[in-house]
Formats: sequence, C-alpha cells, structure tokens
Amino acid sequence: MTIAKEMIKCPFCKEPINARATVCKHCHSDLAPLKKPQKSILAHYNTFRTGFLTGLLFSLILLILWLMYVYSGR
Repeated sequence: MTIAKEMIKCPFCKEPINARATVCKHCHSDLAPLKKPQKSILAHYNTFRTGFLTGLLFSLILLILWLMYVYSGR
C-alpha cells in the first residue's frame, strides 16, 4: 500500500517537492518564510482606538437616554 503525497513545485528551482517540505531537496532553498500565517479579519479592528471610540459612543447614547428620561416629565 502506498501513500499518495501532495506535490508542489519549488518556487526557486521548479522541481516537484512534498507540499509540507520546509527545505527543497533539489536546490536546498528554505521554504519556511514562504508560508505566512494569515491574520483573522477581526485582528485589523482589534485596536485600542476602536475600543475607545466604541466606549465613547456607548456612553454618549446612555447620556442621551438619561437626559430624555429626566426631561420627559416623569
């Protein structure tokens, strides 16, 4: 029984290599830097400024609701 390996072409020498290889067996090029971890979509928005502005907006909405309650005549 044989196990089918996924093969890709080395970006440097264009020879077929295993898809999970970190070094090309033909030209000995390091392939690890080519595989970049992907950031999540929300990582871009996860900043202090976004949190601060969200808190400020929430506080402003609460202030408006409180003022509407006070001046409604109850």
